Amino acid sequence: MKVKISYHIMPYEIDYALLSYIQLKKSRYHIPDNIDIEIDTVMNCSDYLIDWDKTILPKQFFIQKFNDLNVLLKDYTVNPKIYEGNECYGLLDMQRDSYCGADYYINITPDMYFSEHLLALMLESTKVIKNKYYVVTPEIHKMWDHTWDEITNQRYMNVPYAEWNDTDVYDIRHHMKTDDAEIRLEPTQRSKWAWWLDLYNREFYEDFAPVQDDWYGYGPWDWWSLMLTEYAKERGVDFQEYVLRGQTIFEYPIGSLKGKGFVSYHKDFMHMRGNAPQQRQRFEANMQLYLERGIKHLYNKGILK
Repeated sequence: MKVKISYHIMPYEIDYALLSYIQLKKSRYHIPDNIDIEIDTVMNCSDYLIDWDKTILPKQFFIQKFNDLNVLLKDYTVNPKIYEGNECYGLLDMQRDSYCGADYYINITPDMYFSEHLLALMLESTKVIKNKYYVVTPEIHKMWDHTWDEITNQRYMNVPYAEWNDTDVYDIRHHMKTDDAEIRLEPTQRSKWAWWLDLYNREFYEDFAPVQDDWYGYGPWDWWSLMLTEYAKERGVDFQEYVLRGQTIFEYPIGSLKGKGFVSYHKDFMHMRGNAPQQRQRFEANMQLYLERGIKHLYNKGILK
């Protein structure tokens, strides 16, 4: 089994890389040796996004820290990359670059807490899935609206939507370690994931919902692919999302870390150009076109008939 993990960070997120890499280090002890895991790590120092001439902290500070942290990933095959160009390199580019025929793909968002058992359990869960195309996502804490309830841990269902980010992430960690929760796969009624830490099988990631050729930088691939799966599933395509009950992930910057997390002490000394949000706006403005393209792609591939 071959697994490709993608991990994209901005320089101001470097301390989240430390937290993630520690969890990945511990995770390897629970994963069988015969599973080949390759991790692409990208430090995005794009001049398009950051004006380094006006930034107090030098670029080399972040580059050195990024390189030094890679020792925590020595039990994996690691492909570190530092992007220093002047174009809007982003998650969509990294996703396109990751395609390699792996059996499974996993993207990890830097500010996401996950347990050291999650990767092993996600990979083990795939042994019982029979669908042609599928996604496995962990449970999450309550979010701001009902659309997320599909994958929310039952413990947090009574949290008011308006208070979704008041919980301490370490409370989530504590409960996951002390609750005697059953680990099980549960099919969802509707598609819902957030590109936080999901597992995609090759057929879904490369064949069903690949990044389109003219996409670059940033854009809600997750939202686009959710809608594409709903369209295809209604027309008989063998797609299913599963939520892995008993494993909860969530963002670090909630509760006492809300609003700052582990980035403000770096980002406050950086001059951001503010171009990334424009990428998402452009993507959303063309969403109908992209969906039409996605549907045409499914017909061309013979997935829809």
